[in-house]
Formats: sequence, C-alpha cells, structure tokens
Amino acid sequence: MLRVVIPDMPSYDVFYKKLIHAVPLKNVTSRFAMEKIKSITALPVPPAPAVD
Repeated sequence: MLRVVIPDMPSYDVFYKKLIHAVPLKNVTSRFAMEKIKSITALPVPPAPAVD
C-alpha cells in the first residue's frame, strides 16, 4: 500500500504512469481524499511515571 500526497489529479496521472512503467503490477486501486482531515501520524506519548 502506498500513500501518495499530490497537489492535483494531473500530478496523480503522472505518478501513476511512472509507477506502472517501473513496477509490474496486476491490479491498481486508487482512493482519493478530497479534503485534508488530518496530516499528523504521530501519537502523543505520555511521560513516564516518576521513580522515587
């Protein structure tokens, strides 16, 4: 699975064409998010408990 961030559909078309020429693929499925919902993938890590 690849997650690709592109500015527009023509850019996706360029990426897709390069991908299928570079890698032998049998099936490609694409899904598009038209709105930016969340771009942060890191989760907050709570501090470790104090050791006495």
